[in-house]
Amino acid sequence: MSKKIPLDIIADIFCRQPVKSLLRFRCVSKTCCSLIDSQDFIKLHLNHSITTRSNRRLILKGAHDLYALDFDTLTLGIGVQPHHHPLNIGSGTEVLGSCNGLIALCNSVQELALFNPSTRKLKTLPLPPCLVGFPSAFIFYGFGQDKSNDDYKLVRVLHFKGNDGDDVEVEVYSLKTNSWRRISNLPRFLRDFYDYLYHSLFRKGYGVLAGGALHWVSPKSSTRSVIVAFDLVAEEFYQLPLPDSVNVSYANVHVDVGSLEGCLCVFCFYNLVYVDMWMMKEHAVKESWTKLFSVQEQTPTRSFLFLRPLGYSRNGVKLLLEVRREKLVWFDLETNSLRTVKIDTHGLDFVDTEICMASLVPLSDAGGGCGGGINGMKRRNLEEEEKIHKKKRDDFLSTGFKLVL
Repeated sequence: MSKKIPLDIIADIFCRQPVKSLLRFRCVSKTCCSLIDSQDFIKLHLNHSITTRSNRRLILKGAHDLYALDFDTLTLGIGVQPHHHPLNIGSGTEVLGSCNGLIALCNSVQELALFNPSTRKLKTLPLPPCLVGFPSAFIFYGFGQDKSNDDYKLVRVLHFKGNDGDDVEVEVYSLKTNSWRRISNLPRFLRDFYDYLYHSLFRKGYGVLAGGALHWVSPKSSTRSVIVAFDLVAEEFYQLPLPDSVNVSYANVHVDVGSLEGCLCVFCFYNLVYVDMWMMKEHAVKESWTKLFSVQEQTPTRSFLFLRPLGYSRNGVKLLLEVRREKLVWFDLETNSLRTVKIDTHGLDFVDTEICMASLVPLSDAGGGCGGGINGMKRRNLEEEEKIHKKKRDDFLSTGFKLVL
């Protein structure tokens, strides 16, 4: 096949296919298998999915299991499907975060894993260092990619009562090294990080990935909430300010963070009846905060207390939101109207939703795939063709020829 169709064209065709089809294509030939497993193609396929808003799935957490739903079929009212995974023991698995098709799973502080739902590959994590000595610790988690080192990292922040009051320990797991390490020289503002009521309600302390960092809201920072961020490359904590026009000094104002196509978002809930959504279009630049929309509920309810963005529709006109951890709604950005998504849940109750990209990203090596990439495959194909031509020439010369008069 590589002789008839250039490898670049094959790669361009393949990158538009779903992962399920690509896994079947691996069996067609050695060339197809090498192409699909290569680092270059895995990144090409992932980038195409991100830019075209395709190959997206929703992972919904039920009381005892996880369920999956294709993002692009939400308008069809299709029912959810059980999302069986190797870590499932029937006690309820938490999804700590998602990045590039990988999700971080947790059964307990001792049972953590990374999982690619598309390839069905699971990586069980080694035990973290801090397993004992903190029986009453509240644990914050966060999962994301270190792009500079082509690595994936899981972060654990343990908040506990020490001898001098509130204290913290931070551990980072690296997929590349398959090991944990403690972070030292922690800033003092982390001690004011935890608030029981707030973090029990909002995302359970799971970090939001945006701009190469993980983000949490620190509601106890003096009289004004701030955003605490952890840089996945430098492995350092820092603080980000809220938009200047956001006033959180009143008791009836709540703040939460989210992520939308790689950008940090802030939701400000006022009086439980209306919400403002802000987006930081340039990460860590305060002046880039931009208000996307403001929605008001007609009757005072708790509808807007728990609201989180999941993703845009393919045409970018609508935004899918999770509301109160129990339903999904489309928000029309042109008409500022809300419409509930009808899903056949088979009578099941869901408590969390995570958007996950279907990808080929492997768990055996954070860099992903076989070495060489597409350019390496081209070079090897040329070398193989040269060997075949050389063999034919040598066979012809060794056999000789007869001159007929």
